[in-house]
Amino acid sequence: MVATHSYDHIYVSPHLDDVVLSCGGRIWRQTQMGERVLVVTVFAGGPRPELRLSPFARQLHARWEESGDAAAARRLEDLQAMTTLGAQAVHWPYTDCIYRQISSGEYPYASEESLWGPIHPEEEALVAEIRERLTSLPHLQWSAVYAPLGAGNHVDHQIVRQAVENLGRVLFYEDYPYAEDEGTVRSKLNPGDWRADIHWLSEHALEAKASAIACYRSQLSTFWTSIGEMRSAIRRYAEQVGQSAPAERYWRPI
Repeated sequence: MVATHSYDHIYVSPHLDDVVLSCGGRIWRQTQMGERVLVVTVFAGGPRPELRLSPFARQLHARWEESGDAAAARRLEDLQAMTTLGAQAVHWPYTDCIYRQISSGEYPYASEESLWGPIHPEEEALVAEIRERLTSLPHLQWSAVYAPLGAGNHVDHQIVRQAVENLGRVLFYEDYPYAEDEGTVRSKLNPGDWRADIHWLSEHALEAKASAIACYRSQLSTFWTSIGEMRSAIRRYAEQVGQSAPAERYWRPI
């Protein structure tokens, strides 16, 4: 799908769930007000069929209970979530870091630990390519842009944050659930001056967010044991951010 229309809001998501996990309530509210929302997922592509997956990638597929095309299954989940929120989706073909190889043929992100480490030097070109592609989105200059703060330090989140840093007018969202660790949020706000943007959530918005998150069935077990536990966790964090009233928190450099 190609973005050909103007949008009031463009959200940039590293993976096929990150924006909904972090911003689902705000998106629902925006679409309820008749505003046009586009969610661009950068790493939405699947590996080549002939690619032999790393043991780590095969382990993750087993966790997701996905023996076929895991990326295709996740894209369908994302479309269901977008329907729930009333937003539109664009899926870019870049692959999740667990599938990517460097020039030697090695997998630079082939362990749980490597997911939270530095970006491999060979992927600096990928950052530049994503930045160029983002700047070519139609009517970008007329849209409010939202991108990951990078809390948790996942390598794909780091890549997307670096790619958007020169776009200007970007509002950075807290990467949930990694943002439950307040320290990792604060680490991404230094150095520099930032202003917090608190977006309050009604009960309807919080429910819509939880329902959209529930669409990502393959990913729920990564963070929670059940949908009920997910709903409780979403509410708890929202009330923590809003100091008892549910909210989402965003950050703007000043």
